[in-house]
Amino acid sequence: MKKTNLKQWLFLFLSLAIFVTSCDDDDDSVSGIFSDGVFITNEGTYGAGNGSVSFYAYNGDTLTNEIFRSINNRSLGDVVQSLTVHNDKAYMVINVSNKIEIVQSDDFIEYGVITDVTSPRYFVGINKNKGYVTQWGEDGMVKVIDLDALAVTKTISVGAGPEHLIYHNNYVYVANSGGLTNDNTISVIDPSTDEVIKSITLDGDSPRDFAVDANGDLWVLCFGYIEYDYSDWSIISETASKLIRIDPTTNEVAQTITISETQHPTCLESGINGNNLFYGGGLGYQGIYKMDITATSAPTTPLLDKYFYGFNINSETGNIFALEAPTFTANGTLWRYNEDGTELGSYEAGIGPNGASTKRSKE
Repeated sequence: MKKTNLKQWLFLFLSLAIFVTSCDDDDDSVSGIFSDGVFITNEGTYGAGNGSVSFYAYNGDTLTNEIFRSINNRSLGDVVQSLTVHNDKAYMVINVSNKIEIVQSDDFIEYGVITDVTSPRYFVGINKNKGYVTQWGEDGMVKVIDLDALAVTKTISVGAGPEHLIYHNNYVYVANSGGLTNDNTISVIDPSTDEVIKSITLDGDSPRDFAVDANGDLWVLCFGYIEYDYSDWSIISETASKLIRIDPTTNEVAQTITISETQHPTCLESGINGNNLFYGGGLGYQGIYKMDITATSAPTTPLLDKYFYGFNINSETGNIFALEAPTFTANGTLWRYNEDGTELGSYEAGIGPNGASTKRSKE
């Protein structure tokens, strides 16, 4: 770990004056300048290496950009895909730079780098010593990470184009999106053996994201498959976007709800009490929709009628953090809302904001 220089101490001192608070997460307190708020991932401009992370602080209602560069005096890398906080460390998945940058989550001082990954997408912590990360390539893979050695220890073959993954009910579920082709499966991994124990076939194409409801059921958002004529990017054919509920006790499909034949959201979240699902986000998709988990059909009116690139819901406050990325060469905007859609504020973020790390994961 690098020693903190004078510039870093100055940044920490100034940040303390604004942010110093503490929060309680499942009776395990985390204190520090970045302890009471939300990290925002900004992809940056593809090929420019200017991806970044911002921090929204509840204390002061402020957003601070470029926190990694400010503290560590170097750029983060090319396309910041995602960030997950696990056991007081932030794991930042840098897609094009083929690495995972790790920092202490309370002060953002660099801790280490994992480089034995190719086109990584999303990370989940399994316990204090182990994590998984999805990656694209010729074949879909989940890499098993030793969090002490910061090294890949095993590769698990899954479906094509694995995206989000979630640790639920003692299993890890992987959404196989198909990548640049198509897939319609969920890989179920037993983390005690690091082996795929089942592949769930869905009545929907390109699964992307997960949410768990108040009953403990697992919901999957299927984007749908779009076939393009790449000479002019016109659509040849497309399949419907869907919400699919999986019973985690049997790992079988329990319900399928069609969202749209022609519109394709990418993000799925559950509300603070798990009684509602929220979906939306993605290039060209307008709105964030709210659906009761007892519904049998998708809502027709959006809760928020704007174009958002991505969004997440804070598991402690229920706030919706929605990200607007009008271009990938200029700064975007963070919008904050209550679960009922009431606007709470807007803030200038970095280039291409795509998500908010609203959940702290601990062993």
